[in-house]
Amino acid sequence: MNTRRLVPLSIAASAALLISSSITATSASWTDAEWVHADDVGTSSLICGQDTGFESTSYGRFLSGSLLGTSLDPVADLEQMTLALDEDGADISPADAVDLGSVPPSSYVYANPFDLSLLSIVGVNLTGFSVPLPGAALGAANQYSRVDTFGSAAGASGLINNSGAVQVSGTTPPADLPSPATVRIGQLLPSIAGIADAQLQVGAVAASSVLDGCAALREQLWGITPAAPVATRVYGIAGLGLRLDSPAVSALVTNVNSGVSSIQAAVDSLTGSSGVLSNALGAGLDLALPGVLTTSVGGTVTVTGLNLANSVSGLLTTPLTDGVVTVDLQSGRIDVDLDALLPSLNNAAPNTEIVLNNTVLNPIVTRVGALLDNWSSQVVGALTAAVRAATLTIDLDAVVAAPGVTVPSVPPLPPVVLPGLNVLNVGIDFTGTIGAVLDGTAAFTVSAAAAGVTGPINTLLAALGLPTVSSLISTVTALGPTLVTAAANSITTTVLAAITTLGTTLSTAVNAVLTAVGSVVNALPSVLSIMVNVQPDQANAPPGVGHIAAGPDSTAQYRVSALRLGLAPFATPASIATVTLGTASAGPVAAP
Repeated sequence: MNTRRLVPLSIAASAALLISSSITATSASWTDAEWVHADDVGTSSLICGQDTGFESTSYGRFLSGSLLGTSLDPVADLEQMTLALDEDGADISPADAVDLGSVPPSSYVYANPFDLSLLSIVGVNLTGFSVPLPGAALGAANQYSRVDTFGSAAGASGLINNSGAVQVSGTTPPADLPSPATVRIGQLLPSIAGIADAQLQVGAVAASSVLDGCAALREQLWGITPAAPVATRVYGIAGLGLRLDSPAVSALVTNVNSGVSSIQAAVDSLTGSSGVLSNALGAGLDLALPGVLTTSVGGTVTVTGLNLANSVSGLLTTPLTDGVVTVDLQSGRIDVDLDALLPSLNNAAPNTEIVLNNTVLNPIVTRVGALLDNWSSQVVGALTAAVRAATLTIDLDAVVAAPGVTVPSVPPLPPVVLPGLNVLNVGIDFTGTIGAVLDGTAAFTVSAAAAGVTGPINTLLAALGLPTVSSLISTVTALGPTLVTAAANSITTTVLAAITTLGTTLSTAVNAVLTAVGSVVNALPSVLSIMVNVQPDQANAPPGVGHIAAGPDSTAQYRVSALRLGLAPFATPASIATVTLGTASAGPVAAP
């Protein structure tokens, strides 16, 4: 997943949002400094930074919701960090939270980080977030809360520093981000051939909510415009991805390995004194000679300098990627950077739903297809190049023989029987690349000589009505180009045909992968919804996410969640569950 995420967020939850003490009840908004608003509030507006006795609440919660029928809320190790301050002091939960520098009884600041590697949650793997990170001494799954008697409250969770500041930004180097967490969604999808499992990969998340409760109450109760926003809510998401575990992808490697074995067998069939090439060259020699002559071939044909497995090893072990989609053939995984395909996850308006539709998701199939088509072409090309570069050595010796014949004589003399004789000794020699043979540029050396005393051989040839030895020698020694063609045809119909067969097999296998990925893409909008910057008090808030409204003498609750995943089984889409990551809440704050 990439990190084009978020403009730098430097708002620290520990920074007290204090309104200048010059803004008092004597403001020009009112002519009577003792103007009475309500009996239980007092006879003047609050003096922020001076007045104390506010009651306030804040909390941070990293993970909540439910998944695969299991509620995450009761998991003790996920207990949120909560501070509740009233006239009796601060209620700190959990009791073993880390004190980050509280100054009782006026201010309290605590964190509740937890060791994700010790968690065991069905369907969720957060161990990647447990990696120590620069600037986040308490870890990527921190939970933070701060309150004070002056009416300030702050909550934060996720990848935050010890001051509660969000650490996820567009300038954060990838090396400074933890590995993604994973949320399994494979069980929500319909059964899809070629897909074993599916997971969402969630990058580091964080949220912060900071409330100046005093300023909020001055505005709420007396209509005094604050000098700065009374509440600041920020969030960050380092990315969102989709991972598919696909046996159909792993099968591509199996197909290549099987194809390499078949191609090697085809190469091996070329060699030896009775191999495909020896037979082809012997047949070529036979065709150039009169039919009654027979040819026997001996010698060797070898192929050296060929390692088919090495020629494709890099293509089988190096993941394929275009920067958005990555296909790991060895592990059988397809990783998709959804963040690169979706509208920006960061800087979104409150309660922004990231729409999943064909326009957004279909490019996944296109990109996977382009990667695998190019890869299969590279495999075929690499194997072809390796074969062409291999050295072919031909060292064959052939003997051309003529059959015996009975020659009639003048009666009463008996017929003359001429026994069969070896006519020619032929040599066929070549050392060079297979590519040269296939291109027709190879030069075969074909030599021929009489196999014995020329006179008797010519007598036998004449009796058979055949050309003389010298004529046959001329015919044979001119056969070089013809034999090159015969060799090229044999290599094409054996070795190159095996490579072509592998290409066809890979094409079929790639189509199986694309069908599987396409099925996931088609089903995904039915099982997954994504909402970012969730603020329940703002328009378009999702159902079931409550908040506390402002009271007669208290502020509202200001809550924000970085990421909310809605999950529903494909077969029963009404059974919706949610997983919420990175929640921060500040308020309510009540007047003294």
